[in-house]
Amino acid sequence: MEKFMEKLNSIVEPLANWVYKQKFLLALSETMQALLPITVIGSFACLFAFVDIGGWQAFLGSHPVILTGLMNTQSWTLSIIAFYTVAALSYLYAKRLEMDEPLSCVPLALAAFMLLTPTELYTALPTAWLGHKGMFSAFIIVFLVVRFVKLCQDKNITIKMPAGVPHYVEATFAVLIPAVIICFGCSFIGQAVAQTSVGSIHDVIYNFIQAPFMNLGSGFGGTLIQELVMTLAMFCGVHGQSVVPWQPALMTACDEANAAAIRAGAAIPNVYGSGSMNIIQMGGIGATLGLAILMVIFCRSKRYKSLSRVAIVPQIFNIGEPLLFGIPIMLNPVLFLPYMGGVVANTLLVYGSIAFGIVGRPNGVNPSWTMPGPLQGLLGISTPIQGVILALVVIAVDMVIWYPFVRMMDKQALAEEAAEEA
Repeated sequence: MEKFMEKLNSIVEPLANWVYKQKFLLALSETMQALLPITVIGSFACLFAFVDIGGWQAFLGSHPVILTGLMNTQSWTLSIIAFYTVAALSYLYAKRLEMDEPLSCVPLALAAFMLLTPTELYTALPTAWLGHKGMFSAFIIVFLVVRFVKLCQDKNITIKMPAGVPHYVEATFAVLIPAVIICFGCSFIGQAVAQTSVGSIHDVIYNFIQAPFMNLGSGFGGTLIQELVMTLAMFCGVHGQSVVPWQPALMTACDEANAAAIRAGAAIPNVYGSGSMNIIQMGGIGATLGLAILMVIFCRSKRYKSLSRVAIVPQIFNIGEPLLFGIPIMLNPVLFLPYMGGVVANTLLVYGSIAFGIVGRPNGVNPSWTMPGPLQGLLGISTPIQGVILALVVIAVDMVIWYPFVRMMDKQALAEEAAEEA
């Protein structure tokens, strides 16, 4: 078992180190965290606008100002998430690259994105590309724009200003040459592609990159692999989110697609979403809420009784580090099986029950990962009652998986404490 743990660590650590070196992926993860208020507000606005409980819809019908306010909030937050992504990601990526004046990349990236978006001049803008359908376009365009500006800076392809010119003026002219190339280049490319049957650059990226990646990443296999990789990383002492930095972006795109389907009265397309994924990992990565509850109920040793009292509140809010490091679970070969097995069981249960229609699909609401598990089901699933029941069943399954290990741990701790007293 010791050799197995060494082998496991030798695989996970290089993977984590490789991810840490990918500045774009790290900037992408930071961007999704920075945009969390926008996604939460937008998803709740959509929920309040379309939820049909009691006489709520009749109330909204008689108070159109409230309905319009909710729809307007949703339209200018979650529905144009790609636009906000371009702004935030271009700055954070340029900052990660340690560029001079990273803020200067923001208007250039926004201009490039909009110039590549098909428009009716002075008349209309297809806002669909500003939402979830344009997410991968946002990623690719930001990457190319920021790297091009960086290249120009490194090669000194800039307009030099005489001594004594204020720094902010000098910074403006420093990006003028790449700005001219980017803006006119994107404008002509956008118009040229618009004359073809392809439609736009966004169509190409969506059809050949985003849609296949979302189908792969949000399918059962992709979901299970992501959950296992995150949990395995945590087991080895590496934060799970750091090895799958694309997951928040994928989840945001799926959430917005589901919310858009609800707005249109269409079938909800994705099983994958904040509502379902947060239920899988109740108690944090590794799904240790069930373990914490068992420890509070059954542990009699001083060590684990004290730990359970400290850990139960953070666990309710999906913070699992107290148990991960306190038991410890990390690099503990005895607890490898329940730690990984619980996540496998949860993924099978949650994904299967939603895919087969036993429970409704995620409604696009992102309740935030710190929301207690049953509330994830209530707020994040299109059939709230079934969502709560699913969350409670997941907790019960995790408790069954962890029960023999908790009794074994506690028995061993009691024996050690008795020996110390003797």
